[in-house]
Amino acid sequence: MSKSSSIPGKVYKYVHKQDETIKTNLVGRAFKNDWLEIYEDGTMILKGSHAKGYAWDGCSPKMNFIDVIWGTPDGRLDDKTEKQITYYASMFHDVLYQFKSQICISRKESDLIFKVILLKHKFRLTAIYFSAVRLFGGFFGKWKTKDTASGIVISQLSWLES
Repeated sequence: MSKSSSIPGKVYKYVHKQDETIKTNLVGRAFKNDWLEIYEDGTMILKGSHAKGYAWDGCSPKMNFIDVIWGTPDGRLDDKTEKQITYYASMFHDVLYQFKSQICISRKESDLIFKVILLKHKFRLTAIYFSAVRLFGGFFGKWKTKDTASGIVISQLSWLES
C-alpha cells in the first residue's frame, strides 16, 4: 500500500516496485517520463522502480462505502504471478490512461492492451471487463491520439518470462 502524494487520505491498493516490460506491435511511438517509457520498436516499460513504486487501485470503478470497498473485483490469485489475475493488465491500462494526453497511443489501443494481457492470463471474464473499459473509459478525459490500430499483438510480458 502507498499513500497518495496528491489526494489527502488516499491509500492505493497496489504498489509495484520493479520495472515491467511488454513488447507490442505498436511501433514508431516513442515517449519517456518518470513512470513510462515507450520505444520505437513497440516496447513499453512501466517504471515501478521509480520513487516509491507505481501505485493504482486495480480494476475500476471502486468506491468506499460504509468502510467497505465496492466495485470491480480484481479476480483470483494467478498461480504463475501470485498476484490477482487482473493485476498486470490493470497496471498497464492505468499508466496508459494516466498519460493519455502525452502518449501517441489511442484509447482503443490502450483498451486492447488491457484485453490482450487478460487473455494471456486466461482470465475468464475478459470479454466483460474489456466491454466495460470500452463503454466507460471515454469518461476519463481526452486522448492525444485518435483510434488507430485494431489488432494488438503482445509478444513478451516480463513477469511471465522464466
